[in-house]
Amino acid sequence: MPESDAIASRPPRTVARYILLWFLGGITFLLICAFIGSFFLDGIIRPRIEANMNGSLKGYHATLPHAHLQLVGLTLTLNDLSIAQLAHPQPPVATFPVMRFRIDWKHLLLGRVVANVRLEHPSFHIDEDQLASERKDPTSLRQKGWQDALQNAYPFKINRFVVDEGDVVYVEAGARKPLRLSQLNLVSDNIRSIEEPNHLYPSRFNASMTIFDRGKMSLQGRANYLMKPFPGMEASYTLKDVPMEALSTASRHINVAISGGAFSSDGFIEYSPTITNVDVHHATIDSINATYTHRPETEKAEAKRIDIAGKAVEKENNRRAVNLDIRELEIEHSKLVYANETSNPPYNLFIAGTDLKITNLVNHRASGPARMTLSGKFMGSGDTNITGTFLAAGDGPEVNTNVKIENTDLTQLNPLLRAYGHFDVAQGRFTLYSQFTVKDGNLNGYAKPMFSGLKVYDPQKDKNKSLIGQTKQVLIGTAAHVFKNRQTQTVATQVTISGSLKKADVSTWQAFVEIVENAFIKAILPGFDREAGSAETTGG
Repeated sequence: MPESDAIASRPPRTVARYILLWFLGGITFLLICAFIGSFFLDGIIRPRIEANMNGSLKGYHATLPHAHLQLVGLTLTLNDLSIAQLAHPQPPVATFPVMRFRIDWKHLLLGRVVANVRLEHPSFHIDEDQLASERKDPTSLRQKGWQDALQNAYPFKINRFVVDEGDVVYVEAGARKPLRLSQLNLVSDNIRSIEEPNHLYPSRFNASMTIFDRGKMSLQGRANYLMKPFPGMEASYTLKDVPMEALSTASRHINVAISGGAFSSDGFIEYSPTITNVDVHHATIDSINATYTHRPETEKAEAKRIDIAGKAVEKENNRRAVNLDIRELEIEHSKLVYANETSNPPYNLFIAGTDLKITNLVNHRASGPARMTLSGKFMGSGDTNITGTFLAAGDGPEVNTNVKIENTDLTQLNPLLRAYGHFDVAQGRFTLYSQFTVKDGNLNGYAKPMFSGLKVYDPQKDKNKSLIGQTKQVLIGTAAHVFKNRQTQTVATQVTISGSLKKADVSTWQAFVEIVENAFIKAILPGFDREAGSAETTGG
């Protein structure tokens, strides 16, 4: 009996099963052939992908040792891809051990052909030379073709982007250790705005990372990657225990030395081509030692930085579509130091045990003034309390400040006294009351320095000084004694502070000079009393 007659004579169910087995066998055979054939395509695909990437990149070069397109599932895997800067090719700025592209089957069933991409353990390395070269390049980093290079690796639009355990390292010459962001994880969905197309930020993302080996950061938000000329986003963020000392090498470029300290914050950020919103709910810097050093060799650079910062603040004050709001900023258990190396001898001024709190720091006048309180120990001994307000204004900030420093050990100020008065003291206590305001770029106010228990000349301490130096110490001590207030046993004066914000018309030494000029003040009372009272001539 012919085979065809045998098949025809079989029951319908048997025939259907026979056809199904042939169909499944054929599909299996084709899949096996596609799987095996995929490996023969690697030599064709790899150079083509590498060339397409390099055609998109500007100032950078991609090297792709291996690429594999699995025809079963249309999965493309790139292995050991590296990106090098042409100006400084070693080390590569980015390496990708595994970059994998897949068809998004869920959206394919809905009629949309899009892809998912996953980067496994990518690492980014930037050193000082590479960063300097990038800064000099007139082409911005956004215009270097990174997005096009990624898109050209796979023919379908990317709709989901995942980073697993990424690592970012910045190496600066002279740094004890590089700055490192590790354990970087990122998931971003709906990049092509397939879902919720009418939402301002239709894409969702969340990210987390470890900052400088210890700090933690997390982000949750939404984005619109299709905005022009650059993507927009909004996100809530949390920062915990970020070590400030890691920034010490970078901060030295602006004359700031940092040791210790941890930074924590939480808030909300929105950034797009049309608006910028920064809402810091709370920010804390704990146990930091920060020193700003004024040096002869950097005087011009320091002045330039101050000028640039002032212009930046003025530009953002009351600027439309830019909203900056720091609800609460605290610096706790810290030491803030000003070091002046331009004087002879150099001197330091510092506040130990600093607790600083600023609330409602905003860039729009309509939101009201910021408020500031500071307490600590001036020169490690003087009880210090400073309060004030700050209001953003079109012609510059408006500031009102009250300062109270009581019972500072005056010997701690001897380097300052020697620098500006060419004498020092053997003992004494220093107290200062001051009020000042800044408005329309003008500084106005007063300061009342007071001295008690003052002993300028000490035969034992001053025995190594010249005869002229010892005589000067005696004369200064005698003047302080002659002009001492009988009731309070203090030497006091009041100094008027006035001038522009850039150059106030008062020097540190002026307060000491005016001891003689205002020697007949009737009474100096603690507190912020602006009235000096009527003068009378008193003998000492």
